[in-house]
Amino acid sequence: MDKPIRVTIVGVWQESLDSFPSDAWFVDGFGARIGETRVEAGTDGSILYVGLGSAMEPSLGAIRRAGMAAGRKLVESLPRVIRADSLVKPVVATSSFHTEQLPTPTVLSAVAEGLSYGGYRFRLLPDLEQSSLTPTYTVDDRVTGHDLTAWNTGLLVGSAVNTARSLVNMPPSLLTPEAFAQRMISLVTGSAIQVRVRDEDELTAEGFGGILAVGRGSHYAPKLLELRYGNGNPDLAMVGKGVTFDSGGLSLKQPDALMTMKSDMSGAAAVCAAFSILPTVAPDRSFVGIIPLVENMPGARAIRPGDVVELRSGHTIEILNTDFEGRVILADALTRAAEFFPRAILDMASLTYAATHALGDNLAALVTNDDAFSSLIEAAAAASGDGVWRMPLQPDLAFQIASDIADFSNFPGSRSARVSSAALLLSQFVPAGTQWGHVDMCGPSWRDHVSRWGTSGGTGYGVRLIIELAQRLGQPPAVP
Repeated sequence: MDKPIRVTIVGVWQESLDSFPSDAWFVDGFGARIGETRVEAGTDGSILYVGLGSAMEPSLGAIRRAGMAAGRKLVESLPRVIRADSLVKPVVATSSFHTEQLPTPTVLSAVAEGLSYGGYRFRLLPDLEQSSLTPTYTVDDRVTGHDLTAWNTGLLVGSAVNTARSLVNMPPSLLTPEAFAQRMISLVTGSAIQVRVRDEDELTAEGFGGILAVGRGSHYAPKLLELRYGNGNPDLAMVGKGVTFDSGGLSLKQPDALMTMKSDMSGAAAVCAAFSILPTVAPDRSFVGIIPLVENMPGARAIRPGDVVELRSGHTIEILNTDFEGRVILADALTRAAEFFPRAILDMASLTYAATHALGDNLAALVTNDDAFSSLIEAAAAASGDGVWRMPLQPDLAFQIASDIADFSNFPGSRSARVSSAALLLSQFVPAGTQWGHVDMCGPSWRDHVSRWGTSGGTGYGVRLIIELAQRLGQPPAVP
């Protein structure tokens, strides 16, 4: 092939179908429904049409999904080991996505995010940069000013989402706690983000007993990654669960469950990827990121059911099930986050199967201690497309986190209300008066199968939610 094939990506509203003279639109049933695609030969390369649904009821979410579908259609037939830009040159006909009902800059940003997501491919090759597998999308010279800025911001956010996906998709033997920390350092080098990595000796000296206990069974020592941007007390402290592989420890998981346990650091991936672009998308704010990084393995030094651990907070916790490790490391991380005296704390974690059983694969469970903060998170979730559903914080479940020999237990005993009981335990490490939200993202953080919206594996869930929330902090609540 002498040069890449030009592919023009055109959005189609259902109301505009009649204006196209070709009957071919109807031969294969194409009706411009959201995410429907059709490829035709053009005078200069190919044309990829993607349905946008009805122009009478447009939404940014639908436009973003249409972009996902177009991106996925573009790359699904490409060889997985060849750089995308050597094969295709996608050019977006931005005017075709225009609607009078929505601001053009936000539309272009949504299109860019969607195309980045749908065009993502992951292949582990020693001589190939992962980012080169995703096409480079361009727009024509008529896109300028605020529209061009919004387009570029959409690409930046889409790239951050894909960064999180690649972290989740990495083989766990390559993405150890140390390797994860080093990747984050490389990601933010040259930016205004400050990074500190606490090693095992420092964690011991500083009393991070929960992180140390969970990481004891692994050959790879635990780390605590701390990120800082801005001055003064943080507007938001973010905590991300970073279990780079979760075998369950001595409470070993079933073989089928082990297959996707490299994804148990998806909360950490989301926090880190989002944090890396906060200086650009929320430059006037102050943020902290706390990411405990461990591998939960059944080694000779592994923590045992029945052991008691002293946490950073000074509390003790009885370990009855080593597969309930996430809440143990998050307890230390939340305590550390609170030491920065942030206005609010948000933790992101693939914590309980119960969240998936209750809400499926598309929604995360949200538990908060503050109605106003909950409303802010829910609004950010709705705008970003990273959906949440609020579930209750139930003080009456205190018996599920109680222990006869320690301050707390890490295992609820009962199968009921496990999302709420996990959140109740975490809430004990949040200072009174501090707004806090817990996002249990077990369901939407991973996809087992390819769909029209994107490939399988890590989804990058939470990156857009964090960015949207960071931008909304300090804004007055929307009027219903």
